Amino acid sequence: MRIKIHLRGSGILPFDYHYHLGSALYHYMKLANEELSTQLHYSRRIKEYTFSEIMVPKRKIHKGKGIEILDGYAYIIFTSPCKDYVEAVVTGLLDEPQLRVGNINFLIEQVEVLPSVNTIWNTVHFKTLSPIVVTRRNAQRKKEPVKPTDKDWYIILENNIKHGYEEFYGTRPRGRISIEPVNKIGLKTNKYEFPKEKGGAIHAVRGHFIFRGPPELIKFAYEAGVGERGAWGFGCLEVVNEHRKE
Repeated sequence: MRIKIHLRGSGILPFDYHYHLGSALYHYMKLANEELSTQLHYSRRIKEYTFSEIMVPKRKIHKGKGIEILDGYAYIIFTSPCKDYVEAVVTGLLDEPQLRVGNINFLIEQVEVLPSVNTIWNTVHFKTLSPIVVTRRNAQRKKEPVKPTDKDWYIILENNIKHGYEEFYGTRPRGRISIEPVNKIGLKTNKYEFPKEKGGAIHAVRGHFIFRGPPELIKFAYEAGVGERGAWGFGCLEVVNEHRKE
């Protein structure tokens, strides 16, 4: 299930807002369904939801400051294969229709439920609506970022999707899913600041990728997001072009 949250606000959006946006959306979920939010907070399971960055169609980048919203309009995509998560966010937003990020106090203009996926995919060209986080444990058992120039990036990402699918549906997925960049030169890695108690700085990759594999895994990746830190708004995907399985 996927929704589009239409926002109205003005000002300069700071670059490192992801932690605050994730906290705000969790607040709306808690507002509507405290039992569900408590389960999420204490669970070690993968949280099968994610959301896009704050998308600003008309904007101006101010180096060292942030993103200026030129016409007052922005939006967020929130997605999950679990309707309970999405419905809780929708209810919370309707009960408290304001979203504060940095110095901008957005008004929630509309929450739009987007059409569900009814097609069958075996190959899809995705673009990131929020960057993808991939890490591995080093010799000291500490997490370190992995870049797409390392083949492990694609292996870890595939395993992440399959593990999330198995946790959510309770059944082991069949087959493999392959991921490759559309253009390696077009991939961009950015650093995002997070509080130390939340793991500190995060390195994440944005770009375009081709996913090939079982339709159920590709659909799950689209609905739940890919990589790590989905609950903080990383790994949200959008379809650029699809190849339907006949």
